[in-house]
This record gives sequence, C-alpha cells and structure tokens, in this order.
Amino acid sequence: MRKHYTSRENTMLSPAYRRKKYALYLMRTFCVAALYFLFWEYTWVRFTLILYVPLNFFFLFCLVGWRYFLERKVQRMREELG
Repeated sequence: MRKHYTSRENTMLSPAYRRKKYALYLMRTFCVAALYFLFWEYTWVRFTLILYVPLNFFFLFCLVGWRYFLERKVQRMREELG
C-alpha cells in the first residue's frame, strides 16, 4: 500500500527539516566566527569578512524566506485546484 505524503512531510516545509537547517546554519556561523577569531592577524582574512557577512545574511534570508515563499506558492496552487 502506498502512503500519501502531505506537503509538510519530508520537505522544506517540515518543522524538523527547518530545525535541522537552522542548527547547521548556526554551527557553520559559529565555526566561521571561531576561524576569524583565530586568524584575525592575517590581513587577507579581514578582507574575506566583507564577502562573508553579506553571504551569511543571504543564507539566513534563504532559510527564513524560502518557507514563506513556498507556503504562499502551495496555497495558490491549492486555490487553483479547488
């Protein structure tokens, strides 16, 4: 018998999946912060911070924003289907 999956199971909309992605994001951010702290005396490391900060905010926006956009799209599709 085939199980019917809802939109919240095993997808980006799943709370468990989001918690896992948030935890990985925080772990990655703390590791990078530790690396910046350890290697701050090198000048080129300071310049990479100019690239990393906007990129980090973009990843955070993706984690938070994709859920909103996906839920909106799913809702529109449900309304179109009836």
